[in-house]
Formats: sequence, C-alpha cells, structure tokens
Amino acid sequence: MASFKQKKISRSQTLADKLRQSRLEQNKTLAEAEAVTGIQTKYLEILEEGNYQKLPGNIYAKAWLRLYANFLGLQANELLVDYKIEKSISDRLVKVDVPQEKNNNIFAYRILKPRVLKSLGIGLLIVALFAYLGWEVNNIISPPEVLIFEPTSNFKTTDSSVVIKGQTKPEVQLTINNELVLLDEAGYFSQEVNLLNGLNNLEISAKKKHSRIRTIEIVILRESLE
Repeated sequence: MASFKQKKISRSQTLADKLRQSRLEQNKTLAEAEAVTGIQTKYLEILEEGNYQKLPGNIYAKAWLRLYANFLGLQANELLVDYKIEKSISDRLVKVDVPQEKNNNIFAYRILKPRVLKSLGIGLLIVALFAYLGWEVNNIISPPEVLIFEPTSNFKTTDSSVVIKGQTKPEVQLTINNELVLLDEAGYFSQEVNLLNGLNNLEISAKKKHSRIRTIEIVILRESLE
C-alpha cells in the first residue's frame, strides 16, 4: 500500500493560502482535485479564497477540508483548527458590520440627507426667484405688442382720411403721429387720420409705464382724382 508523507504548514499563513500554495507547488489543478475528491470546483475555489460565508455549512466545510487535505498531503486536523479560528473571526466581523451599516444609514438620514435636501431646496428656490424676477423685469421693460388690422402698409386710397384699426393691451399708451388714441377695455382701437395728397407716413407708437417704445410705420398713398 502506497504511503505519503504529510507536509508541514506554516502557522503564519491563512488556511486559504496554505491550500492554494500546496496545490500550486504540486502542479495540481482544481479540475484534478474535483475528480479525486468529488468536491465541485466552485467550492474548492471558495476554500482557497477564504470566503467561508459562501459555503453551505460547517458540516460540508469540515468534510471537504479533510478530503482536500488528504488530496494535497496536508494535516487535516491542523487545517480544521485553522478553519475554526478563521471562521469564528469571520462571523464576528459580519456581526460587527451590520450595526456599522445601520449607523451609516442613520448618519446619512439624520445629517446628510436633511442638509442636502435643505440646501437643494434653498438653491432651487433662489433659482426660481431669480427666474421670476428676470421674467417680471423683461415683461415690464419689453415694448408692448401692437396688432394693426387695417390698413396695410403701402395702402392706396383716394379718400381724404383713413381709419386705423388694431389692438394692444389696455394699459398701453398709444399714439398715431403723436396724437393720443383711446382704447376700449379689451385694448381695441379705431382712429381716423386725415391724409394729404401723395405719400403719408403714419407713425404708431406704443408704450407701457416703464417699457421701451414700440414703433410701427405705415405708408399710405392718397391718389388724386384728377
């Protein structure tokens, strides 16, 4: 019956280091280990990485360690002691991490989240306020809109006068050739203007209290009957 000499392993190494180093020194693959021990490769990788929390349970872990130790020619009892110690430390770290994560969440909720939301809210409020003020200022200083229904520019007529009809806002001060025009409640106006023979340049000006002036020019040709 063939016998093998069990290798001594260093106490300064972790269990995972010992398993991986021993296998590599013997030029053995995980596939070979699976074929001999019957342990799936993914679990052999977990053992060599030290991720004991991913193993199905202690019973499987201990049984697989014995099989793997025999495959590698290592002392199974020493490896089981290492596993017990490292698994215990790993379990404690997991238990410690949970409250820490909870504390971090509380910190984020009680300190960071309210501050961020408050700052964000104030920032958005300031932006909205400036946008509103900008819109108001622009609305105040912008020249008012004026619609001229009739006549159109370059209009020709033989009449001695023409009626200019249009609409603007009720609060607008409207003049035609510097003469004030009356507006109704909806801003409509109808103003008769006398014409001279030949070209007549009509200047329509509209202005609100603090706005710029909007000027519209209409050219009307009065033709002679002769």
